[in-house]
Amino acid sequence: MEKYGETLFALDQDEETRLRLLAEVFDPLCTRTLAALGVARDARCLEVGAGSGSVARWLCGRAPQGDVVATDLDTTLLERIPEPRLRRLVHDVTRDPFPDDSFDVVHARLVLSHLPQRDDVMRRMLRWLRPGGFVLIESFCWFPVESSPNATYRKVMQRWSSLICGTLGTDSWWSRGQPGSFLGYGYRDVGANTVTQNLQGGTRLADFWRRTVDMSREPLLSGGYVTPHELEEFHALLGDGDFWDLAPALVQSWGRK
Repeated sequence: MEKYGETLFALDQDEETRLRLLAEVFDPLCTRTLAALGVARDARCLEVGAGSGSVARWLCGRAPQGDVVATDLDTTLLERIPEPRLRRLVHDVTRDPFPDDSFDVVHARLVLSHLPQRDDVMRRMLRWLRPGGFVLIESFCWFPVESSPNATYRKVMQRWSSLICGTLGTDSWWSRGQPGSFLGYGYRDVGANTVTQNLQGGTRLADFWRRTVDMSREPLLSGGYVTPHELEEFHALLGDGDFWDLAPALVQSWGRK
């Protein structure tokens, strides 16, 4: 298994564009849930796998008297954020520590499903929380794709999921058992919200998924996962305003210490 970002999702100009789209499409869902769970003005916050840093920046505004730590394996994009209160840290969540009882809020979006060590990470993050603090985990779940009536859309998305599973150890179904599985990690007061978005070709959501799949274009073709014609047809569908389907669901799951 390779790590996220080594070859798949390596940080370049295309990935920066994809991460910007991710923030535009999914930040409103994320920040609404964080606000509902309660981020105090003096909260100590940890953003795991912060990417472009959009959520970390929001946390800085939400907790002006607290602290915000944003971590990633590559903090290049985080360094561009003009926020003096933001602490940027190169940190591998699978092995690098934080002291127990360090944070009131821990958030990770589209991170843990890519980590084979996800169960251990969930338990480690519980130790990092202060009593009463919460963790919010956001992951995609593939069930809307599995039932798609469009054969090309369904096949390309499924084959892309198989590729990242074999390359990174991604589990596109991990979130299906949440939040019940959080009880086994030791969390309490668990809850979840699942958002299934209608995907129309030519929208920002469609462009995000087109770019996400296209980041893996070469291994998809060289590995025989899809044919060039299927990939071209997939791109055409996601650019066509008359195409409608369902995107992978976003599962937001949380629990408290």
